[in-house]
Amino acid sequence: MRRLPLAMVVLALVLAAGTAHAAPRDLIGKKVPPVSGKQPSGAPISLEAYTGKVPVILTFWSIYCKSCTEEMSALQKLFDKYGAGKMAVVAVNEDGDVGLTRVRAFIDRFGATAGGKLSLPILFDEKGEVFARLGVLHMPTLIYIDKDGIVREVIEGFDNGRELSVVSAIEKLIASASPAPLKEVESEAVFDFDVVSPICGKYRDGKWFQPIDLDESRADSVARSRSQGEDYLRREAIRRALARLGVTLSGEERTPTCYVRYGLELRTPQYRRDALEQFIERLNLPRVIEVVNQETIERDRDMQLFRRIKVLLPAVREQLDADGFTVTKSTLRIRFARATQIEEKTFIESATNDYPYLSSIKADRTTRDRSEYILVSNTTAEKAAEKLRTLNVGPRKLSVDLLGGDIVEVSMWR
Repeated sequence: MRRLPLAMVVLALVLAAGTAHAAPRDLIGKKVPPVSGKQPSGAPISLEAYTGKVPVILTFWSIYCKSCTEEMSALQKLFDKYGAGKMAVVAVNEDGDVGLTRVRAFIDRFGATAGGKLSLPILFDEKGEVFARLGVLHMPTLIYIDKDGIVREVIEGFDNGRELSVVSAIEKLIASASPAPLKEVESEAVFDFDVVSPICGKYRDGKWFQPIDLDESRADSVARSRSQGEDYLRREAIRRALARLGVTLSGEERTPTCYVRYGLELRTPQYRRDALEQFIERLNLPRVIEVVNQETIERDRDMQLFRRIKVLLPAVREQLDADGFTVTKSTLRIRFARATQIEEKTFIESATNDYPYLSSIKADRTTRDRSEYILVSNTTAEKAAEKLRTLNVGPRKLSVDLLGGDIVEVSMWR
């Protein structure tokens, strides 16, 4: 990935400060700002000529960015495959500092190479105004816009192995423009992921030395790294599928890591159960999840996994219904009528770790006389109170009463 020249970064920051968008990802779900300019030939070009008709791919590139030109080649192949009737690509070039003559020469030279044909419309952003307006600070950056002019996705970078994710996302966007695939979206959700999973072990001088357990081999450590990466991606796929269905479950970040260190040893951490994990445990994953495309790059210290994962939404919805989940969330105020500070802490920890409907729980700092918490659940208030009564609080007795005004009164005693 290539960073913009300092002058353009300053311009981008200055202009972004006066707009509602400070970065490309802030545009997701919003109408794309106006984009217009001139092509290298001098002919005018405008994004508005395409929006409202077909999905549009905005790509930002430079002649000095190798990954940019690789991405341009991939986009050209897609454009050749689908044609102007199903998609549009506008390639915004930022090389105003070297001049139009050099950009034209590069396009001619690149087009003469094998697979280097470029028939995509190019907007020569001589003063960096388009880059600044959309907050682009790195290249390549792709902005996916549906045919109604709404930004659907942003991808920054086109590194080794990234092509699968970029191309699949584009094809998914194109497919969603026709009615038939939209019916499929109602039953399936397809997500593209990539993650770096470290290979835990002992290292010397930055190189692999031996596994933590001497009766294992490097192959065992690699297999463990792959498994941790796969678990993370499955978890993220279910998280996104639930969000698609309107359910947000509490779940800690579990990016693969070896953060527990013992001298030169790197060990895999252990995680607590949370609401998201509890739901995943109840799913029939082979029925719900399918990996439809994948790529794995193994290096000395880690491996990079690229996966396209399809989730069967009706199966997820079926499990949600069976467990009593609702899309409409309930918000309860938890008050302790009788409990010591230790008992209060025990109850809140149990709710955080064992309460299956949890969306969020946080202390209400506006109260002074007693401890109160705001509990947001993916179920009804009655179901929430019923489940809270079953929490494991050790040898203590527990009473949970649902009062008027969505207040839950908790008492604990020995």
